[in-house]
Amino acid sequence: MKTPDQIQDEIIQGFLDAGDPLAQFEHLLGLSYQLPEMPEADRTADVLVKGCQSQVWLYVEWPNGLLNIRGESDTLMVRGVINMYKAMFDGRPPQDVLSCKIRFVDETDMAAIFDPSRKAGVASIFETICASARAQLAGEVA
Repeated sequence: MKTPDQIQDEIIQGFLDAGDPLAQFEHLLGLSYQLPEMPEADRTADVLVKGCQSQVWLYVEWPNGLLNIRGESDTLMVRGVINMYKAMFDGRPPQDVLSCKIRFVDETDMAAIFDPSRKAGVASIFETICASARAQLAGEVA
């Protein structure tokens, strides 16, 4: 089984293979379409991620101690980001999440595509996942 870092390396390579910033943006949009759509009824205020420019609904659950992410956003770019986190962390224990450094923005042209508030939103989504992983490790209900 590949580690989250190995999966992130593959994600980064996919962006680099896409080419220039516009092609990378299109690649990100392509990833957004692969994320399963969340039913409208699940898009509730209690799962909105704080600190995002877009609306982001994120369920971070730990059946059998392994992460399951379900997410949705009102923007395609952010749906693509959620899908990358899902690819990296679904089915993983909390330690795998907490030991991974997120590099895909800085090592691709997403750094140029995303404005500072969008970058902050990407970090907020990851922090929401990490907070849940810390709670899971502490034995709390996440």
